[in-house]
Amino acid sequence: MFVLVSIFDISERRKIERTTARQRDELAHLSRVAMLGELSGSLAHELNQPLTAILSNAQAAQRFLAQSPPRIDKLAEILADIVKCDHRAGAVIQRLRSMLRKEEAQRHPLDLNDLVEDSLRLMRSDLLNRQVVVSTDLAEALPAVNGDRNQLQQVLLNFVINGCDAMDGQQGDRRLVVKTRTHARSAVEVCVVDRGEGIPPAYLESIFEPFVTTKATGMGLGLAICKSIVEAHGGRLWATNYADCGATLHCEIPAENDQRLC
Repeated sequence: MFVLVSIFDISERRKIERTTARQRDELAHLSRVAMLGELSGSLAHELNQPLTAILSNAQAAQRFLAQSPPRIDKLAEILADIVKCDHRAGAVIQRLRSMLRKEEAQRHPLDLNDLVEDSLRLMRSDLLNRQVVVSTDLAEALPAVNGDRNQLQQVLLNFVINGCDAMDGQQGDRRLVVKTRTHARSAVEVCVVDRGEGIPPAYLESIFEPFVTTKATGMGLGLAICKSIVEAHGGRLWATNYADCGATLHCEIPAENDQRLC
């Protein structure tokens, strides 16, 4: 009997993998900051609403207290409104701080339905300004995925922004649908459906590659970074066109109990 033993030093490979992951996270962070810059007007409006409500409630309280005798029967309701608006403003700031923070990816069990709703709240004002109507079709009892919340939210926001861009200047039907669903192969899919002109067939297979874009002013990096993020999570991205009009961007992530996608 003979035993053959082979020993390989993989320390260099591990070092390269760590360096690649760090560079991917840094690039994703820079892209996230740039994307939030595009949404700055929407985010400012989202923050201004609760602050304006806080001011209005405080001024109303001052008027009630200035009456003779002071009316204190309304103060409890006013203070409750102030606390509610403060929590709303704090939630906006917390989301911004989280997305702007530069740190290594942190994987946790995530509910993609919750991520969709949170992302749409973040973009609510921008969607109104673009006159885009959004609806959701979210699967019930969706299994959790193991991922970095900020990075996966970045992918979803990018999908929504691209869907809005596809309908810019379009009259009439400006609808966006965000869907989630499960697959038999232990995967969760989120997709964004627009009603634009669709993706040119020549770009359908390459739209997620670096420097490939159908926009006049785009650099072609947003979806490429999304692809690197999703692939690092063990998932995949693809795009499809509808026969009449519009396109769909798909993102598939393994469910938490199965981190491999065939």
